[in-house]
Amino acid sequence: MIRNRQEEGTVNRSSKRGSQRRTGGCLLGLLLLILVPGGAHADNAGDNPWSFLGFTRYRDAIFIDKTRLTRSAPGKVVVPALIKPTPDSIFRRRLRREIPTYKESLENFYYLVLVMELDCPKQRLRFLVIQFRDAADRALQTTSDARAPWKAVKPGSLWQQLAGAVCP
Repeated sequence: MIRNRQEEGTVNRSSKRGSQRRTGGCLLGLLLLILVPGGAHADNAGDNPWSFLGFTRYRDAIFIDKTRLTRSAPGKVVVPALIKPTPDSIFRRRLRREIPTYKESLENFYYLVLVMELDCPKQRLRFLVIQFRDAADRALQTTSDARAPWKAVKPGSLWQQLAGAVCP
C-alpha cells in the first residue's frame, strides 16, 4: 500500500511537471505572438515602433520596440529587439559556418527578431525567442526557450545600453 502511494505521488509529480511545461510553452507561445509582430521592418517610415539602439559587435544595426515592452515580474522586463545584418556581415558568415542547414533554411533571411528578458536588479538577460525572418516578413525559423539560461550584462556592452533604455 505504501508503494502504491509513492507511485501515485510520482505520477502526480510527473504529470504536474508536464502540466507546468505545457503552461510554460503556452505562455511563451502567447508571448511570441504578442512581441514578434508581422511587418517588423526597422527601415520603414511612418508608424515605425522600432528605435535604433546601437550596433552589435559585428557592426550590424540593432533596434528595440519599446511599445511592446512588458514587465514579466518585479524588476524584470521583456522587450523585442531586431537585428538587421548587412549582406556581407560577419554575423552572416558565422551563421553559415555554425548552422549546417543555413543554405536551405536561412539563405534569404533579412533580419532577426529576439525576444529578451532582462532581470534589471541582477543585471542579466536571456533570449526567450530567436526568429529569422525574410524580406517578405515571413518567419523562416523560430527557436523559443522559456527556461533559457541567464547571461550577465557586461559593463560597456550593447546589452548594458539595452538595459539602460528599458529598465526602470
